[in-house]
Amino acid sequence: MSVSRTSNQDGNDLNSPGNDILKPLNDSGVKRFHYKTILIAGMGFFTDAYDLFVIGVITALFTFYVPFAIPGYVFSFHVGGNITGLTGLALISAAAIFGAVFGPMIFGRLGDLFGRKTIYGLEMIILMAGAILSSLAWSFASLVAFRFILGLGIGGDYPMSATIMSEYSNVKSRGRLVGTVFAMQGFGLITGILLAIGLLYAIPTNLGLAWRLMLFAGAIPAAAVYYFRRRMPETPRYTLHVQGKTKETANVVSDLTGVSLKASQTGKADGKAEVRNKGTFLTFFTSYLPLVIGTAISWFLFDVSFYGTGIDTPTLLKSMSLVAAPTLTQVQHLMVSEQYSAIIALIFTIPGYWIAVALIDRVGRKTLQYSGFTVMAIAFAVLGLDPALIGLGAPFVVIYGLTFLFGNIGPNTTTFIVPTEVFPTAFRTTGHGIAAGTGKIGATVGVILLPALLLLWGASGMFLFLAGVAAIGTIVTLALIPETKQVTLEETSRENLAESLVTGSPSESAPAE
Repeated sequence: MSVSRTSNQDGNDLNSPGNDILKPLNDSGVKRFHYKTILIAGMGFFTDAYDLFVIGVITALFTFYVPFAIPGYVFSFHVGGNITGLTGLALISAAAIFGAVFGPMIFGRLGDLFGRKTIYGLEMIILMAGAILSSLAWSFASLVAFRFILGLGIGGDYPMSATIMSEYSNVKSRGRLVGTVFAMQGFGLITGILLAIGLLYAIPTNLGLAWRLMLFAGAIPAAAVYYFRRRMPETPRYTLHVQGKTKETANVVSDLTGVSLKASQTGKADGKAEVRNKGTFLTFFTSYLPLVIGTAISWFLFDVSFYGTGIDTPTLLKSMSLVAAPTLTQVQHLMVSEQYSAIIALIFTIPGYWIAVALIDRVGRKTLQYSGFTVMAIAFAVLGLDPALIGLGAPFVVIYGLTFLFGNIGPNTTTFIVPTEVFPTAFRTTGHGIAAGTGKIGATVGVILLPALLLLWGASGMFLFLAGVAAIGTIVTLALIPETKQVTLEETSRENLAESLVTGSPSESAPAE
């Protein structure tokens, strides 16, 4: 599946609306405003990752320190003589992720209806409120409810930050720029691990304060970027393709790139907003359905394993530590598991993000995605087929770490980037929101299902299940995901098709495939 285009001798797409107006932006190098956008958007993802993954440490802590009544099972059933179901700890782990199912779909739709500028930053308010309230939780029910609120804000950040960075990017570096925003997740993840280690060392006898400080800390970076997000200007592509404000678009492009645009270069006349805003959700959804399915299902499959293993890693490693060194205290076992988590993050997880940033505009999105899924499938299969490897030794750390390394090089990064490129401007945050929300359904499934599989099938069976999930991800990528490297957003999203959907003018009948 590849993106086709019609170009003149200069390489300009003759079918793309607003080609002349956006050409300086597409052709520009990486400018100061790109770095500013990376910082403002990236700090949101730093916060998102911190808040989502720090809960793994806390639920591991709650296995031996219980601050309030936590049900063993919210509901349970018998399978093969064993009792399984949704545990209270699993629900605490999944609450924010479940909120992140709805956040991207809500904010994604609002971003298309009212504009990026109008909505951007509001998700940070919800995130801050959820983090602060979670740190003050007085019961199991209140913690689950407040983590759900937190998740709404986290999820809302996905389509907004991704789309804003993509719509400001040039063609040559778009993958690298959007990928850099996403790579800030790695720093948020390791910050959570290091803060947990520090607090466990500093106040091992005051665990009640420790877990509350871990949750409260998630509000600090969100508060730091809220002001700057509210001051971000509207993206040139939204003002052009949705609002029809060509002169305003030309002025913004000129300000950002330093290229002066003549009146003849501003293309279509103003006043198209009323016509363009007649496009309905159903119209775009059905017209881009193959891409909606491809981006959503591949993200779903990846998040089943990434969040299931990522959030449950502290508990998994703690249980292995108990077997390997039974004489340690519970707090010491948790510190050991966090140290191993830090090693995995530093050697595998964080480098994976930056390798993806370095390769994505050269190797391409599709290649990285199916390659990443394939290596994950092989690594999980090795762990599942050789149970002797499942321990705290170096072989386990290396093979388990490879799933994070190649997951980040491939589908973790690409599933975030591709939805910003294959949907038209009037449906871009909506499409990305559907993909991100579906991904978080997969994350919820992973967080809830993997502990049950670990109980029923053991670590070996759980890893074989994950190998199958990753293998399906490879198939979905090859069948439904297009390659979008080094092509303008107007071409990758078939913006001319989007125009025809709202104006009724003749155009191509299918999106890029």
